[in-house]
Amino acid sequence: MDMKIVFILAFVSLGLSAAAQNKILFSSQNYAGLAVGEHGSKFQLQTINGVKYKTWFAGMGTGLDWYYQRSIPAFISLSKEFYKKENRNFFASADAGVNFPWKDNSTAVPGYEVEKLLLGLYWGMGLGYKIGIGKKNDALLLKLGYSYKYSGEKVKPLYFYIDSSDPYSYERFDYRLRRLSLEVGWNF
Repeated sequence: MDMKIVFILAFVSLGLSAAAQNKILFSSQNYAGLAVGEHGSKFQLQTINGVKYKTWFAGMGTGLDWYYQRSIPAFISLSKEFYKKENRNFFASADAGVNFPWKDNSTAVPGYEVEKLLLGLYWGMGLGYKIGIGKKNDALLLKLGYSYKYSGEKVKPLYFYIDSSDPYSYERFDYRLRRLSLEVGWNF
């Protein structure tokens, strides 16, 4: 047997035994909330799935975000619990990733046709409170956060103007959206 395969198998088995001793657990956080900012307020949903180790949680998340322009954020998330008292504690979280726009004609600019939707940055941070329910990992989550999402559009005019130097010109609209959010979630 090749020494590389033996080394890989030994490394994997040591990693699995260390994980079993340190109690690395699968965990899922699922939120429903309201995002509020300069463009009003809209509903949002998120799910974050990953691993929990002691007071740390790291995972990958996605969701549906209807604030100003409908989109799907995809991100990595990291959170840390602190001030634990019995089955309750505070936590801080940070998310970073990409925002994928989802075509939505409700915010279309009059007189233009959308040629291409542009993806962009998504990030968020928040402070929350976790209320444990039962003896397992189940908990109610309450979180107040601040987030940013970028989306953009490459558009072309629907009407041709005689004095225009280039009738096939395109324009770009950029949306840098900052908002506060209040979310309620379930951890299992």
